[in-house]
Amino acid sequence: MNTKKFKILAIVDGVLIVALVVFMFALKGKYNDQAQSSVKEQVGAYKATVNAALQDQWKSMDQYGMAWKLVYATVTGAKTEAAFDANVKQIFENTDARFKQVSYMYTAASIPAQVQNDIAAVGLADKFLLKDEGGVKEVACGKNCVATFKFVKGKLKESDYKALVEYKFADNFSIESPKEFKFE
Repeated sequence: MNTKKFKILAIVDGVLIVALVVFMFALKGKYNDQAQSSVKEQVGAYKATVNAALQDQWKSMDQYGMAWKLVYATVTGAKTEAAFDANVKQIFENTDARFKQVSYMYTAASIPAQVQNDIAAVGLADKFLLKDEGGVKEVACGKNCVATFKFVKGKLKESDYKALVEYKFADNFSIESPKEFKFE
């Protein structure tokens, strides 16, 4: 009789062990799927943050390049308001040159062409001339950067592009380290 009970217990133990192993593998699969989903979500959020910062920087670099071209054209060329306005228009409308210049800067910073294409999909800066009132003209020279030109009776009286000279991208753009992975 003892051997009969022992056989029944052995069979029950065997069934319980197999059921437990199946249950553990099912849980392992669910935890693995949940962890992969969590990682994908967190990596996606970080990539979106980085891409937004790079796109913002792309536009800012475009404004920075346009501002330097304008300063050069203003300092070396005719110092009239009409010439200034023509230079602003010419520089802003030359989108091919603007794109090449920003792309060159990104290439020099070792950013691959595919990444540049993804960033550039947002387009170039849509604002350059910020203010044009009473002979005072302000142009964007990057994020939180403005260069000012003052005209009196159609002639350049004063230019202030100190902000452009002192502009530092690192002070205006930063990307925080990714958050520590959190699995719940």
